[in-house]
Amino acid sequence: MKTVMPATGRGPLSGAVMEQLSAWLATERYARSMVPQILGVTRGLSAWMDDHDIALQALTVGVLDSFEAAYGRTVPGHTLVATRMPPLRRFLTETGYLPGVELARRQVRRPVNKPAPPISTAADRELDQWARWQREVGGIGAGCIGHRRIWMAELVDSLCPTDDRIDWSTCDVATLNTFIVARSAGLSSASCTLIVDATRSLMRWALATGRVTHDLTGGILRTRATRVTLPRALSPTQVEALLAACHPKSVSGVRDRAVITLLWRLGLRAGETAHLCLDDIDWAAGRLSVVGKGPRRLTLPLPVDVGRALVTWLAVRPTNACDRALFVRVRPPIRALSSGGISDIVKHRGEAAGLGAVHAHRLRHTAAMNVIAGGGNLIEAQELLGHRSAASTQTYARTDVTSLRTLTVPFGQVPR
Repeated sequence: MKTVMPATGRGPLSGAVMEQLSAWLATERYARSMVPQILGVTRGLSAWMDDHDIALQALTVGVLDSFEAAYGRTVPGHTLVATRMPPLRRFLTETGYLPGVELARRQVRRPVNKPAPPISTAADRELDQWARWQREVGGIGAGCIGHRRIWMAELVDSLCPTDDRIDWSTCDVATLNTFIVARSAGLSSASCTLIVDATRSLMRWALATGRVTHDLTGGILRTRATRVTLPRALSPTQVEALLAACHPKSVSGVRDRAVITLLWRLGLRAGETAHLCLDDIDWAAGRLSVVGKGPRRLTLPLPVDVGRALVTWLAVRPTNACDRALFVRVRPPIRALSSGGISDIVKHRGEAAGLGAVHAHRLRHTAAMNVIAGGGNLIEAQELLGHRSAASTQTYARTDVTSLRTLTVPFGQVPR
């Protein structure tokens, strides 16, 4: 068995591909100790392909699997090949040397939805105008608007007697409720709530633009409220367990503790946390600037415990991070964490703490309900969460006193 790091390069991956890989590793900021190992494994793969008469055009996932299989547990170099092949596979995929692999992975992870049935031109035009109203007047995000459009396309299209005209006079409470019942059949309670919300938004727009003369939202069916749909906050014990799961002597533990502290104390969304930059912190004024939905920039106070957690993290933050992102990966490639990465931190630390899968948004609920538990009102909670409309914050008013008694400490206090 040949060594995985031949002294000289040969085979289909030598030359231009190796030079491209070297540049890619530098761009992705892999650790200096890892770069020669990845290059060595690549030279070994190239030599192995040369021995088996495999051209670059014939490179497939199966070829890579066969190469790894050739270095079983009893073969020298097994550990090196096993640990350095993942970044090599990623390079080959991103640069197109494994044609079709990335597309196939996306198709497996995100199945292509069946195309929506065609709707009339008039319905499509109405949905576009409703979307513009939601975006400009309500500050609704593109994702929510897209989902609402899918829910309501059938209803709006049913109001078209012809392809170029909408007859809103045929829309009444009975029509709306019949649609909601039919559209919600077989769906979860959460999806049913989204359908009702979308219907209400559509009818508010129709009233505001003079398409209907009466407010029909009062007669629209309401989904049954259950304790499952109420905001759920973490108890003091749960918060302490979540923070304790972040080991203070590891870099990732320090980072994760700062992330979780920021989430549960200030009620940030995972995406807002991921987009934070070093320049967003005003240490002198004790404030944090956050880009919320809209996008709108919010200015929040920086509590002492949040500031301490951030200072501890910045002291160990990788110095070779290429951008100004506040939270970055601690292993190569060093780059900003995505919103999914922030969510994974909360999820994994929750599992380590024995709490099961804790979602990042639950920490946002915790922050809001702490305001109420500490004697604050909905306006204060609204300011903390950055809600443009007070209606978005009113969901916390449905929380009963028993739930409030299980909450964490008030905003100005810190758990031990």
